[in-house]
Amino acid sequence: MRRFPLAQVVLIGLAAVVVLAALWPLWAGERTARPGGEPEAPETPPGPLAGMVIVVDPGHGGWDPGAVVGGVKEKDLTLQVSQELKALLEERGARVILTRTDDTHFSRTVREDLRQRVALVAEHRADLFVSVHANQDRCNCWGAQTFYQKGGSPAGKTLAISIQNRLRERTDTTRYALPGDYYVLRTTEVPAAIVEMGFLSNGAEREKLQQPEYQRTLALAIAEGIEAYREHIARQPDVAPENPADPSPSRPGS
Repeated sequence: MRRFPLAQVVLIGLAAVVVLAALWPLWAGERTARPGGEPEAPETPPGPLAGMVIVVDPGHGGWDPGAVVGGVKEKDLTLQVSQELKALLEERGARVILTRTDDTHFSRTVREDLRQRVALVAEHRADLFVSVHANQDRCNCWGAQTFYQKGGSPAGKTLAISIQNRLRERTDTTRYALPGDYYVLRTTEVPAAIVEMGFLSNGAEREKLQQPEYQRTLALAIAEGIEAYREHIARQPDVAPENPADPSPSRPGS
């Protein structure tokens, strides 16, 4: 057997290490390659709303235009904002069910139409229900506002307050979340909120509500509000955040 000097053995060993180091990335790449030979994409971390199923309800539709002022129809605005909201929620990991995706309705009667919208919650085992609307009044009122079911669950109130807080941050509204008694809130078995995006009866706000940029702002505020809702209930599921619109406790002797 031929014997090699120690120095030569060391050099051969070093050369082998260098060759292995150079080939390692290629070998590792083959191990992570898909059957087609393309490297696997890195896993995307779950979004903040991952695992949630949310029913988003664009108010009105079909034969029911909702509020109509100056030729602007509520049903068109609610669908536009809801479609934007759907995309933003899906970016955050949620699965979103729209009660309608075009200018349609479920029934020729308002009550049955609303009932079928709410029924999608059970059908899809949804976690939340958010109904999008626009307001109208004889006053020169303005500002986005949310509503939760009067006497309902703390979670529903938390949802409305969380969305309202983001609307106050991203728009000019000075309004607060309020309790109400509406069919979609009263009959939905999961936390639910109505979002009134603003007043069509206010000329300046009516113009803003038609602008795609402002519609995205509204949708973003709602999406961020839902994120805040999830964070809050993870810490305090049975306690709603403070709401300045709540009545102050009665003073002793009053």
